[in-house]
Parts: sequence; C-alpha cells; structure tokens
Amino acid sequence: MAVTGGLRERKRAQTRVALRTAATRLFLERGFDQVTVAEIADEADVALTTLFTYYPEGKVALIFDREEDREAELVRAIEQRPAGTDPLSAIEAFMISRLPFTSNDGKRDEILELIFSTPQLRAHVRQKWTDCEDALTAELSRHDVLGAPAARALARFILESPDIAAREASPDTALQVIFTNLRRGWSVST
Repeated sequence: MAVTGGLRERKRAQTRVALRTAATRLFLERGFDQVTVAEIADEADVALTTLFTYYPEGKVALIFDREEDREAELVRAIEQRPAGTDPLSAIEAFMISRLPFTSNDGKRDEILELIFSTPQLRAHVRQKWTDCEDALTAELSRHDVLGAPAARALARFILESPDIAAREASPDTALQVIFTNLRRGWSVST
C-alpha cells in the first residue's frame, strides 16, 4: 500500500494494515466465527472504537483489502474505456484487476478457502458485485441495443462471474473463459 502525504495519513495506513494483518492471522488460525472484533483490536494494539472507525462494517470488512465505490468504478471503467474497446472487454479488465487476493505473501489460497467456507464472507464478497446490477444494467443499455430485460440478464451473468472465477486455480483465466462465452451470447457494440 503506497501512501503519500503527512504523518496522519501514514499513521492511518499503518493502523489499517495492522488491523487487517491481525484479523487475517487470527481468522486463518482459528476461523472467522471464532474471532471477536475485541480480539482483533487487542492483537493490533488499537482501541475497539478505532477498529470500528476504520472498518464500520466490522470484522467482515477486515478480510478484504480494497475499499472503493465499486459501482462507480465499474461504470467509470466502461465510460473511460479505450477507443475501440467494447463494454464487455472493459468490464472483464476491471474484474480481472479486482480478483481477490493476488498477493505475494502465499496466503491467497488460504484466504479464499476461508471466504468460501464462511457463509458471511462469501455473501459479502458476492454482494459487493451484485449491488452493481442496476448501474451495470443502465450502462449496458446506454452502450448497446439490448432491451432492458436482456441488459439486466447480461448484467447478472457478468456480476456472478467473479464468484465463479475465484473458485478456480487460475481465476483470471476462468474469467476470460466466462467472458468469451458471454460474448458468444450477446453482441455488445463499441
């Protein structure tokens, strides 16, 4: 995590990293449901109120390292795609850039297993994508000749694809296969 700015910004970034690191270690050691937010705060050497200041969603948010307005970023990826790039390719590139846990610390598989074995975590990660349905439907309708039902159906298929791809040994390859098949079913213009 590259952080620029003053001392306050650096301290905030350090606190976030300490909380995420402590949570990840505890979750992997004992399981998500066996760890309390108080234990995470204690392990990271911060007050419980500090944990909730940084992660208002509680311990679910601690396992995920990307904070963004996903809906706005997805729409922006389509709107700002390079000339000649169709909307599906822009969405595919966006999703590949957000596949979970492409970290170099060797914990990717352990973290994915934790997510898929913990209903609350899996629901959270899927929800982050499916919450984008209305915005993606509108954007697909704006850039294509698809009628509303077809655009919504395509949006749903697209937004389920990260959950499917993340379960594969090579999520980026799986996502490419999914999008190749989506292109066969829908003709989306540039």
